[in-house]
Amino acid sequence: MRAEDLKKVVLRMSGSGEFYGYKIHKQLATKKIEVSTSRLYRTLAEMIREGLLESEWQKGQLGPRQRVYKLSDKGRKEREKILMDAIATVHGFYSDYLLNLPAKNSVFNKICRILSDNLNGKPEIGYVTSGYSVMHEKILRGLRNEIPETNIYFVKPPSLSVDLDLENLWFLNGSYDSIPLKQGYVDLLVIVGVPHELSLEKSLKEWRRVLKHGGRLAICVPTVFMHRYDDPLSIGSFIEKYEHKTQEEGQYLEAEEVKALLRKSFHKVEEQQIVHITVFLASSQH
Repeated sequence: MRAEDLKKVVLRMSGSGEFYGYKIHKQLATKKIEVSTSRLYRTLAEMIREGLLESEWQKGQLGPRQRVYKLSDKGRKEREKILMDAIATVHGFYSDYLLNLPAKNSVFNKICRILSDNLNGKPEIGYVTSGYSVMHEKILRGLRNEIPETNIYFVKPPSLSVDLDLENLWFLNGSYDSIPLKQGYVDLLVIVGVPHELSLEKSLKEWRRVLKHGGRLAICVPTVFMHRYDDPLSIGSFIEKYEHKTQEEGQYLEAEEVKALLRKSFHKVEEQQIVHITVFLASSQH
């Protein structure tokens, strides 16, 4: 095993507390990784010099002193990077899997059917987001397929660049709480993501403003932001939690709180979950 690979394994095994070299050696053996104790201790010494580990000598209860190791701040960051790189790899494969599902099983087609339900004629659609990915393109193209003659107004931050050529798709600069559309203008308003908790109520007033009286509001957000997970996590929940933790820290909201807030403005509120996306639907404004 290459030295750099061995260091990564040690970082993965080190956890958040203190550890002894001989325990790491035993763990390596259980994973069928054959490394001599002398090489392992040389590697640990190198990791100390590189600032990945810290160590100190502790007096043994029944014997000689023992050297105890723990991760440094640099080591914790490097361990986190290893984790995020692995999650990115898994997520990439998972995204390819979702994107290549047949039409009848497509997650994005299911979302689009939910969003377009009961929309007839030539409805006006607002689509508000703070980011852009292949998921957005899939949903927008799906809405176009479900309702061919609709106009879609894509509201985004001025700094966000989107390369998408779609008939009757109009780009507008705005945000969750500032949508450049007339009052009572859209039949369906799709919100992708979720604003910060402190601005949600303000944003909701803006969403109501641009909706027609009989219009419908749809909020699509990663489920990880809507439900607190209890340990032990499933592997899917673990990946979702850690992936979004670094991307959108502080965006967490309780699903029940969101529905309670929506019920103050709408008679009909429902929640649906499609794989890892939660969709809140609100209609019939008070």
